[in-house]
Amino acid sequence: MDKLPKILFLSSLVIGIYSYGLISSSYSLFPYPQILEAINSVKLVYGSFVGNDKILYSESSHDDEGWGAGKVASNHVAEGLILLVGINENRKNMIRVIDRAGNVIHDLSVGWFDIWDKSEGNFPNGWRPKSPPGALLHGIDLLPNGDYVVNFEHLSTMRLNLCGQVIWKLDNQGHHSVHVAEDGTIWVPAENYHAKGPTGFRNHHAPLRSWTLQNISPEGEILKTIPVIDVLRKNDLEGLLYLSTLNNTRTGVKGDTLHLNDIEIFPSHLSSSVFKPGDIMFSLRNINTVIVMDPKSHKIKFRSTGDVLRQHDPDFMDGDVISIFDNRNLRPAPGKHFSRIVEINARTSKKRTVVHGAKDAKFFTDIMGTHQRLPNGNILINSSTEGRLLETLPNGRLVWSYENRLSNGKNGRLTMGMLLPPHMDADFFARQKQQCH
Repeated sequence: MDKLPKILFLSSLVIGIYSYGLISSSYSLFPYPQILEAINSVKLVYGSFVGNDKILYSESSHDDEGWGAGKVASNHVAEGLILLVGINENRKNMIRVIDRAGNVIHDLSVGWFDIWDKSEGNFPNGWRPKSPPGALLHGIDLLPNGDYVVNFEHLSTMRLNLCGQVIWKLDNQGHHSVHVAEDGTIWVPAENYHAKGPTGFRNHHAPLRSWTLQNISPEGEILKTIPVIDVLRKNDLEGLLYLSTLNNTRTGVKGDTLHLNDIEIFPSHLSSSVFKPGDIMFSLRNINTVIVMDPKSHKIKFRSTGDVLRQHDPDFMDGDVISIFDNRNLRPAPGKHFSRIVEINARTSKKRTVVHGAKDAKFFTDIMGTHQRLPNGNILINSSTEGRLLETLPNGRLVWSYENRLSNGKNGRLTMGMLLPPHMDADFFARQKQQCH
């Protein structure tokens, strides 16, 4: 009996704490937002920054014929050098150019701490890398003179010359794809992170990642920033904003609700009955949606929702067709997993699978992934988490493969693989290298 008051007190305390926990999580009261922010920061650092071996490496699931580079059918392989972005032998970010035999033509290591020191930049609390080697290099495109525009994932967009010297850098939280449009300006996904307080968006609670379409000049000036949430609201598509809510009485959402991962501008040399030069296409991974909108009015011209699963890298093709890297992440599930390349006709809404990742060209990457339609009609596929590049015929038959195999027997992750234009040959990089001394 002497212990009864203590037992009752402790029981009421536990019940009170539990009840307040439920209320604070439902209404985003203290300390729920602060705890969630800390958890999200840890997840971001662990999942996106270099240092996590699950991000850096993968076990190769293929036999020795996939070691390095090897032409499967050389007479069908597109001509030109290949640009790689990924993890090298020294656990560092690399920008590397190889020929089809795997010989290294140009090699550059890009390190966060070589570009940003501890006193520079205005980054969200807890996001700045604390120790080498730093952040994952994710997203790249080339300017006409050969300069690279790249992203340190979720942190920074920057322009480097081929010697690795910084031309400019931004603390814009740029990430994922980089697209150089034909007018010379640069488009990147970026974000505004709301750690606490009002977000400015109805029923969107902190912590919130508000994704933006960002247009940057070749000189590094931010010309335009378009919040994706505003685009969906303006087009009366609020239903897409709240897909992550599971509550029947409230539609509040928070965190990474959309996940913008690609932007591309429709060029003037293509023709279409649906699209016009300057139209903006973007990919929202977390709601399985690809959108094309008018660049001035932001009116949506085309939308595909649910045709692909956690997709990356939609590309315009000639006519009304859009080609998409469909990650098709159904893990965990019985049987073998595979990604694929699909095409969607924007006029008819018909979809077809071009490369089936469970057949001749076997590949699967649960996140990331890119593809490129080559001048000869082939498709270059970057299976990022596997650290593999594949080139297939238009019918999906494999004609060339490359593995970023390291001495530890694992493959280093590849965030990008692309065929370079003809003028960027070995002589081009040799001339550029001479200017690095």
